[in-house]
Amino acid sequence: MLGLAVAIALTGTATTVHAQLDSFVQAVRALADAAVQKPVQTAAIRTAVERMGTSLAEWDRTLAALEGRVSRDIAGASGRQAYQLRVELGVAYQARGRTADALKQFEAAVALQPPASDVQVLRALALEAAGRIDEAGTAFRAAWAADSGNPVKAYYVAQRTKPSGATGSDAERARAVLADTYKRLDIGVRHSVAGFPTPAAIPDTLSRTPIVGDSMTARGFALIAEGRYTEAVAALTRQTTANDARHDDSPLVQLAQGQRDEAANRVAEARRAYGAALGGALAGRSVLYVGIARLAQVEGDLPGAIDAFTQAVRLSPNDPTIHREFAAAYVAHGVADAAFCELMAALLVDPRDAQAHADVGQLYLDTSRDAEAVTAFDRALTLAPKRYEFRYALATAHTRLGHSAEAARQLELFERARREALDERRRAIANEVEQAEGARSGAPGR
Repeated sequence: MLGLAVAIALTGTATTVHAQLDSFVQAVRALADAAVQKPVQTAAIRTAVERMGTSLAEWDRTLAALEGRVSRDIAGASGRQAYQLRVELGVAYQARGRTADALKQFEAAVALQPPASDVQVLRALALEAAGRIDEAGTAFRAAWAADSGNPVKAYYVAQRTKPSGATGSDAERARAVLADTYKRLDIGVRHSVAGFPTPAAIPDTLSRTPIVGDSMTARGFALIAEGRYTEAVAALTRQTTANDARHDDSPLVQLAQGQRDEAANRVAEARRAYGAALGGALAGRSVLYVGIARLAQVEGDLPGAIDAFTQAVRLSPNDPTIHREFAAAYVAHGVADAAFCELMAALLVDPRDAQAHADVGQLYLDTSRDAEAVTAFDRALTLAPKRYEFRYALATAHTRLGHSAEAARQLELFERARREALDERRRAIANEVEQAEGARSGAPGR
């Protein structure tokens, strides 16, 4: 569930807790599916909400049983066993949205096993969810201090802690870990070498597109996104039986307005509308934040873009595309170190992301690290040999290093591939024109 390798044995009651969580998630999926139908399927929404309520009640009963088991077993448990029980219960609380209770368990686990690094990450994420950002930064640093070679924890220290005081040197050392990780990165690995934990029971990635509520569902959607599930069920039950008239200013209406404004190049208006739509979003909030970030860049508001991208990567940390876009925003802001960290986050999720390697290479070129740029562009071309544009940048790096022959070879390969791509495109266009003319004349097209 959390995507983090915490060394705990989830058996017995804990397994049942996770089964009830899965049942609740499926009910929320059904709610989302019903809400996006046109016209809105109110009866289907009511059915999904009833399923949510039933699943939630079962979940709470099973969680209570887990609490009883932990209370009984912890008295005679060894230090390590007690630690595992605390983490197990804390994970269950966090999934249920009981952040304060989860923090108590994580803090008790840390007291039992001070060097425990993974639970400090869980604690940091819970603190972040509670809006206690400074304390979260301290917990991220504690996690990294106990596991200083871990690139995911280094990323958290570099990007999610304030660069002031002693933290500044911590961030520099964390970036050095990420740079060393890049040198040793194995692009032959076809799966994620390291992922980022996502503690929310209802992930923002529940949908590839934003699921935003109308006046009937918006409040309940917002409460689900906040992890306040009991209140969400109550709000949705109340609204689906009230049969109130729809309001013209609902978050769903704001989303549609934002899309129209963006299409018409009304940038400021679109940005405000998307911000209003966030207030009723169940999932896909990261997509809205990325949209807001892009619009902020168009307006020249780079700090605003960085703020929006920060929210997007917190909601969807395992999406390499968001990390790459965030890196581009940092480049535009002249913050190369932070841009590299975001590119490394993309590569920690997917080490075979050719574009991320090419972006690392360009970042190295821009900062006069030409030999390292060659390595990055070589990796990008190994992974995507048809991306001939990478060869031009590679030739530039070789030229700066005085490798005239290799630079000339790469330029020749670049020109040849560019001509071939242009010829192929011309043939495709000619074929499309011929087919269109054949359709108009009634002759069969080829």
